[in-house]
Amino acid sequence: MASPVFALIIGIESYKSGSIWNLHSCVDDAERVERWLLEDIDVPKHQIKKLLDSQATKENIERAFMEHLINNPDIHHGDAMIVYFAGHGSRVTAPRDWYRGMRKHRSVEVLCTHDYDTKDARDLGRIAGISDRSMSAMLGDLSAVKGDNITFIVDACFSPSQTAEHIRERSRTRWTPPGKTTGEDLYRGLWPSARAQPQHAQFGFLEPCPTSHVILAACSPGNIAVEGKEGGRLTASLMQGFAALTLHRTSYAQLFDYINRAALEPGHRAVCLGKHKNRIFFNDVPFVTDGKFLSVAYTDIGIRVEAGYIHGIIEGCELSLHLHNYRCSRNPAVASVTIAEVHPTWSLAQIKTQDMKVPRTCWARITHWNNENPFRVKLKASLASMMTVWKLKKGFPADALRILRGTGITVQGVEDSKEADISIKVRRRSIVVKKHDSSGMNNPRIVSDANAVKLINEAATFNLHLQTGNPAKPLEDLVRMELYDVNSFSFSKVGPSLLNPGGRTIIHPDDSTNFMFDLVIRNGSKVGLWSYVLAMDPDTYSVALIYQPGSDDTSSEKSRQESPARPPTPLFPGGVLDVVLTWPNLDRSTYQTQDLHPPHKLGFLKVLLCSTPIGSLGLFDKLQVTAPRLKPVLQPNRDNGSKVSDILDELSAASWRAASGENMWDTFLIPVTFTMGSSVYLPSGL
Repeated sequence: MASPVFALIIGIESYKSGSIWNLHSCVDDAERVERWLLEDIDVPKHQIKKLLDSQATKENIERAFMEHLINNPDIHHGDAMIVYFAGHGSRVTAPRDWYRGMRKHRSVEVLCTHDYDTKDARDLGRIAGISDRSMSAMLGDLSAVKGDNITFIVDACFSPSQTAEHIRERSRTRWTPPGKTTGEDLYRGLWPSARAQPQHAQFGFLEPCPTSHVILAACSPGNIAVEGKEGGRLTASLMQGFAALTLHRTSYAQLFDYINRAALEPGHRAVCLGKHKNRIFFNDVPFVTDGKFLSVAYTDIGIRVEAGYIHGIIEGCELSLHLHNYRCSRNPAVASVTIAEVHPTWSLAQIKTQDMKVPRTCWARITHWNNENPFRVKLKASLASMMTVWKLKKGFPADALRILRGTGITVQGVEDSKEADISIKVRRRSIVVKKHDSSGMNNPRIVSDANAVKLINEAATFNLHLQTGNPAKPLEDLVRMELYDVNSFSFSKVGPSLLNPGGRTIIHPDDSTNFMFDLVIRNGSKVGLWSYVLAMDPDTYSVALIYQPGSDDTSSEKSRQESPARPPTPLFPGGVLDVVLTWPNLDRSTYQTQDLHPPHKLGFLKVLLCSTPIGSLGLFDKLQVTAPRLKPVLQPNRDNGSKVSDILDELSAASWRAASGENMWDTFLIPVTFTMGSSVYLPSGL
């Protein structure tokens, strides 16, 4: 899931003007912030715009602000936006009438862009950087369009007092004198909307209570922003705070309290200002619950983990215990446990090691799946990537088992592709992936700008979920399924059932942007079955939950508000589930095409059936719930006007589990092909 965080990162240590003292660590600071966003906050790389040194001219910064933030259609109202600046600050004498109602001589704070204090392109004057008035207008414009979840970080200073101490620190202070820039240059360089917003008071960048953003500044007026071996003081302190605090329950103000108490240089206090400074950092938007964490509770019979056989759990699996289940927030392990007893939807674990007292309820993350059959990987190199692959092979030695960090799946490197589950050929800027199995989906595909280790992790996780099943197949002869084409306008079935037992089912959607189909499940067993449907995409190694009990979007919002929600119920013995589903996240770039043959999409439908409700569905990778078109579920021997019917409708998950007295589960894997047009091209082997 993409993080709703977008950033414009600016780092300038080398200036075009020869009269400006160059800095030493602004680029490193900018790259550290980018790395933190990428690795700790899970921000996709394309959501970060980074401008360093000569890229960070005034024109480029303003253009990036417009294109990457204000006019970016991917940013929705309320998403988190960061503008980070590391470089020199300065002050320029204010022109006449800059400050409304003030005649006294004043100055204006500016961010020094790479081309600050150099002649502009039209030779009309000097480039005056970005003034506090312009930046206030820019952030105001952004807030008006995208919301006020804006964090403005300034690792620079503007008006250091010339004390003996500050003079000694001059070589590492992020401040420069104004040079030849004049007040008229300020007017020429104003942001368009700032022209109608004259300054009312001389607060500079440190306006006491801005409403459009929260500003995080290196120091208060008169103090200095310095850099050292650890980088800029503010940036280093922020990184220290991010690593030490649980951000999902830390406000801006609390973060800065911590930073100033643990200051790297005592006596220098960072500043946090804004109407929303008491909000949780980034207004809490990146810190969503992580489905890979499993609910854990101490019970009379032991440590209960809410995942079991149907999730792929087996005896010997190892898990780490944590105090919360939020993404992107510090969450160290407090203990580790080993699975000792497994049931269809839950397990019992035993403490292996612990660093502190474990609470009665907490969360677990799988660190070792203990999969009996390792995921086998064949690594290949092109001439341009021989060194990269040599390093990778050291981590995946032939015939040696390794537990993947991040997923906990056991993998093994092999020398012969005939023995491999997947072959990966690393090129300079892309990776060629080829599967080796009986699915028929073995055509090579090219993945651009991919990380080989991450791709192996995703492929191994996908393979584990694909292979998980009940070897006893207790429902194989008791449950019948049907698949139909669907008219996308009427949502009605078209033609006979397409299900091809033992082969691939070919579905013909009539809308190339919305691949719909009708799934029917007939329960011929003697127990009620909770039904879940997963869409498994081998092109992207993603798994999406597209149906679960109770996921009915056919009722209106008004009717849902007027009628109390009924608890989900299972598919009763003899009942029929008839539901129209949509294949999620279709991307035409993942289609395999050849010559003039119509595009088609290969994938798997995995149906999970269990006599008890299944929890911890977020364990499936890249889980995304989509709303199906649910048709009336046909349950046997039920009169809508009878009291028995009313009672059954009100059965909760817990009461149905107790009433059924059964503990049965099974899975059904259906290979599917979606194709546009009447003729179908399939790769060899299908």
